[in-house]
Amino acid sequence: MQAEFQTASPGLGGRLTRDRLAARIITFGGLTVLVTLAMLIWHLLYVTAPLVLSPSLTPKAVWQLPAQEVLLLEDLQQERALITRGNDCQLAFFQVQAEQGAGLSPLKQLPLDCHTKVKALHYHGGRYLTTLTSEGMLRMERLTRVGEQVLRELQLSLYLPDLPEKIPANSWQVALSEDWLGIAVPGQTHWQLYWVSRLQAGQVIKQRLPASEHLLLLPSLTLAVQANAAQLTFSSPTQSNSLTLSAPVQKLLSFPGDKAFLLGFADARVEKWSGFNDAGQFRFRPIYALAEPFEVQALQMAQGKDLGVLLGKQGELWLFLSSTGEVLAKHQGVANSKGIWLVDARLYNWNEHDVQQWRIDNISSIVSFESLWQKVWYEGYAEPDYVWQSSAAEDISQAKYSLVPLVIGSLKAALLALIIAIPLAVGAAIYTAYFVPARLRNWLKPGIELLEAVPSVVIGFIAAIWLIPIVEDYLLGMLLFLVFLPISLLLLALVQKPLSRGMSLRWQSGWELLLMIPLVLFLAWLAFVLGGVAQDWLWPQGWFPGQDNHSSKNALVVALALGIAIVPSIYSLAEDAIYEVPGHLRQASFALGATRAQTLRRVVLVAAYPGIFSSIILGLSRAFGETMIVLMVTGNTPVADWDVFAGMRSLTANIAIELPESEVNSIHYRVLFFTALLLFVFTFIINTLAELVRGRLRKHYQSV
Repeated sequence: MQAEFQTASPGLGGRLTRDRLAARIITFGGLTVLVTLAMLIWHLLYVTAPLVLSPSLTPKAVWQLPAQEVLLLEDLQQERALITRGNDCQLAFFQVQAEQGAGLSPLKQLPLDCHTKVKALHYHGGRYLTTLTSEGMLRMERLTRVGEQVLRELQLSLYLPDLPEKIPANSWQVALSEDWLGIAVPGQTHWQLYWVSRLQAGQVIKQRLPASEHLLLLPSLTLAVQANAAQLTFSSPTQSNSLTLSAPVQKLLSFPGDKAFLLGFADARVEKWSGFNDAGQFRFRPIYALAEPFEVQALQMAQGKDLGVLLGKQGELWLFLSSTGEVLAKHQGVANSKGIWLVDARLYNWNEHDVQQWRIDNISSIVSFESLWQKVWYEGYAEPDYVWQSSAAEDISQAKYSLVPLVIGSLKAALLALIIAIPLAVGAAIYTAYFVPARLRNWLKPGIELLEAVPSVVIGFIAAIWLIPIVEDYLLGMLLFLVFLPISLLLLALVQKPLSRGMSLRWQSGWELLLMIPLVLFLAWLAFVLGGVAQDWLWPQGWFPGQDNHSSKNALVVALALGIAIVPSIYSLAEDAIYEVPGHLRQASFALGATRAQTLRRVVLVAAYPGIFSSIILGLSRAFGETMIVLMVTGNTPVADWDVFAGMRSLTANIAIELPESEVNSIHYRVLFFTALLLFVFTFIINTLAELVRGRLRKHYQSV
């Protein structure tokens, strides 16, 4: 015995060593998974955290300014330059030195007649200089810089007739759009307007308007807005209309794109008005008012962003969101400020003596809770709406980041897919785990589970190429088939028992599979024939004629494709839960006189309910996180609509589409990462709740 024990000891030690090594490897693998998950969560939080931060203004530099009128401040690749006009009437171009207090270095001077009026402006990243002589000669030039050289490229030159004899120095106005140049010259009793076409050289539309205290040109609409006391008038070359306001107007300021403007009232109230197309006529209405009174003097918008800067009478600076009117930050600017200019993250504020530069921190991550989850009244819209539109045709257009259409799309696809998948998966699980012989189950279960290995992109491709045309032509037939199938299977179940009694024991169970295949094919043929006849009779011009919100790529097609994709996931867990119900429970039920159906309903399903519930929740998470099927089949239309015949876009498909094109660390980039965080949180919460519910159910039914 002693020798035998000594011989066995080395083998026992070797097993212990291998067990310890395996335990350490498993522990290391588990810790690696936890660390990876923690790093993933940290990265999501790191990227999305700036979205909850508020912007702030930080003073950076101050430059002394000659006692001149500032016409334009340009900032191209951080090379700042000023265009001014002094008492000698000539234009001066100055280079702003990078070091604080280094002052301005002259670049170029352009002599002009003192009677020549000058305006400079920015449009779509270009710098334009417009001059108007007392004889009516108009010239518009585009300014470009090559090193320290300022080049002038002539854009248009023409004669404007019927100018007023005396034009005050700073009272005339110039506004520019893609198609039109608007010029307004004040006279003693009226305004003389000229709409100059940039597409057709020499085309000028003249318009004469009565004198008013305030005038605003909207050249993209060839529209002039006038304010006289509490009267607001909109005038185009063909028509005009007026509105009566509640208080006198003190300031009119335009937003980029000419679709909206700010009204500053005498009682320090500030309202934003937006235009919309009303049966072919562009109308304006107020969409919001700032929550606090403010005597606004100037407005600047960050290019391609929702952030705006307001300048007050006392030089105060307010940062606000133009889509919602939410004031984000307040700062005291330059006393007796003459104007502001916003370029990228740099704000310039000047008075008669100096120019002050400010840096706007966190400018690339400014978004509000309201714009993400609530209806917002965007410029050009007739009413508030949920809109996802991360890219626009123009940089001056508003980006819209409402997550509601994406969440609705994900939920609609997942819930409809569950409606399709649950009857199929749970029904198949009950059949293979409870009714069929063990030999047949050994073939059916692996065959159904093998469907889970089919890539989702293949299912999406088949649905896009084959299923969508069928839905377009035979939608009613598909709906009839979904109604006929359960009714027919129920009738088959009722006749199965009496028919099987006349067969041998070998064929009393399992033969229904052979009968079901031709039955399903016959039902499909019958449903499609009846559906086609009914569709031709009820809708001869096609489904839902005249309704543009319906599409062949809709949630119903997604439900069919995605439902089939998640069936194996639900089936596998549900079948295991039903099959693993202890056999003595079934035998005890049979011994008490219960039928197979009663045993299934009152014993087997009750004991397997926690596992079935977990399988359904797993299917919901799988459907909610699916990307390729939803991407290929839905049409990817971000619409906040629960209609099953309307298009949709899910959170996952939106990330797959837009993340490769988004600029790193931009608002768009961070919002996309925020949607990824939402997906993670949703899946984590759903799975946690499922585990808690399953634990309670298992505890409740453990005595069964």
